[in-house]
Amino acid sequence: MPITSKGSRCRTLVGRPCLLSSICQQKLLFYIFFVLVQSAVVYGALELQLDEGQPAGTIVGDISAGLPPGETATLYFISDHEGTGVGSDLHIDETTGIITTARRLDREERDHYSFIAVTMTGTTIQVSITVNDVNDHAPVFPKRKTVLKIPEHTAVGTRFSLDPATDADKDQLTTQGYTIREGNVGQTFRLETKRGANKILYLDLVVNGLLDREKRSSYTLVIEAFDGGSPRRIGSMAVEVTVTDINDHAPVFNQSRYHTIISESLPQGSSILQVFATDDDEGDNGLVLYEINRRQSDPDRYFVIDLKSGVITLNKPLDFELKRVHELVVQAKDNASQPEVTNTFVTIHVRDFNDNQPTMTIIFLSEDGSPRISEGAQPGQYVARISVTDPDYGEYANVNVSLEGGDGKFALTTKDSIIYLIYVDQLLDREERDSYDLRVMATDSGTPPLRAESSFTIQVTDVNDNPPLFDQQTYRQTIPEVVYPGSFVLQVTARDKDQGPNGDVRYSLLKGKNSRSDWFSIDPITGIITTATALDFESEPAPSVTVVATDGGRPPLSSTVKVDIVLQDVNDNKPVFSKSFYNASIKENTPAGTCFLQ
Repeated sequence: MPITSKGSRCRTLVGRPCLLSSICQQKLLFYIFFVLVQSAVVYGALELQLDEGQPAGTIVGDISAGLPPGETATLYFISDHEGTGVGSDLHIDETTGIITTARRLDREERDHYSFIAVTMTGTTIQVSITVNDVNDHAPVFPKRKTVLKIPEHTAVGTRFSLDPATDADKDQLTTQGYTIREGNVGQTFRLETKRGANKILYLDLVVNGLLDREKRSSYTLVIEAFDGGSPRRIGSMAVEVTVTDINDHAPVFNQSRYHTIISESLPQGSSILQVFATDDDEGDNGLVLYEINRRQSDPDRYFVIDLKSGVITLNKPLDFELKRVHELVVQAKDNASQPEVTNTFVTIHVRDFNDNQPTMTIIFLSEDGSPRISEGAQPGQYVARISVTDPDYGEYANVNVSLEGGDGKFALTTKDSIIYLIYVDQLLDREERDSYDLRVMATDSGTPPLRAESSFTIQVTDVNDNPPLFDQQTYRQTIPEVVYPGSFVLQVTARDKDQGPNGDVRYSLLKGKNSRSDWFSIDPITGIITTATALDFESEPAPSVTVVATDGGRPPLSSTVKVDIVLQDVNDNKPVFSKSFYNASIKENTPAGTCFLQ
């Protein structure tokens, strides 16, 4: 450890310049520092910090701030460890104790400096300087352009791992998210992220819509990564997606998700479970091969899978305290030249015999036992029953159960801390929102506490609370009085916000004494009104009918609308005498022009 004084010349104990040779000065300084350290009885600590990137000459702090109360110093001896950067990056005035930067500091190069300062009285001060991070780096992708080939008809939800962006900054200033800035025609793709244990935000490109090579053979996506700074910095990468033509059938797993529980003491090489997928194609196109997606799961290779049989075996000893649940992404692909890939998920729970976390049993109170509730449910109506146990303690009151999600529409209640009930807390409206994501968490009172949680989605089912509504308050149409039966008059349309049978609308004509409903008919499905018989302007120039729209609910709801039809007269009647024979008498000598018959 070289011991140096930062002055250009040695100073005596009284602070006057010494004319000794440089070798003598170094020996004297070393001796003085050794004596001071050996005789030091007072120790102090000073912790300083500053943001990176400050200009040279920025004041970091004053060593005297670390002195015991009431003590002052006029000279400091500094211990400078080689390779610590103190000598090159900092300037320390040994007379005043002021510490300044000798250059711009870069946290990514060095985030901490430390040294020891000793006064003439033997007081030792440990000085520690922390360099704070600032948002001086943008996220950077390892490649500016990535090429992906995705087979057409790839299942929605299929993931393709992309190289994540890295940011030299830390914590909130590192990469916080990704977005597709352009090129996502038809919202065919979406992005999903997952923060790894190494703090890198991993990125998956997920198929979000139907891929059809015959309609569109390629996509050029521009993906941006952004950090958490303000203003935030961004980096971009182009992803060229080529939609390839493939064989007709993809492997299909017999389960979308596999679950198993194994002991952490299970011997290495033990079989855990077998996944199984079939492919309806023949030959190599139907030969299914299995593998674990290492980029998305199990990077430490705790498990291996047989390429042909799909049997998953333990490859490394398990540690319950290190990891309790392993999520595997297993791929099944056929042996075609352009194989189709299907993913399934395998959840492996590791059991520790010496520890137990709370367990929850959730029973949904719908007729079929599924997580659903009618939109007509009143506040206070129960949705689900939750029973909680914790074998570690044997007293259920030590378990706290909480409910998250639901936007205030649902709440949790209990009377004995054993049975909990989820109930409706506010009125529901399926037409406003048809599902709610809820999460139930049970936490015990242990140290540290253990927690069990369950997430599910409550579906809001429809009730017939909306009648059909016509798109016009009244309808009016003009037609000639002479048209053939079955001729088109007009079409009415009514819509119902409910779903299923509650939203199915059928049309009919309202019968009445003052109505000419017998002149017309209506299609119950389309609402098209046609003439049912000959029309007569002379008997009714402006007939009207009332259309009834009825939904399929039980009981059904309906609404009506008036349809006014104006007939245009045509010359379909010849003159007719009121009598077929007239007889009249006239007197002789009647003056000319006298009317004797009308």
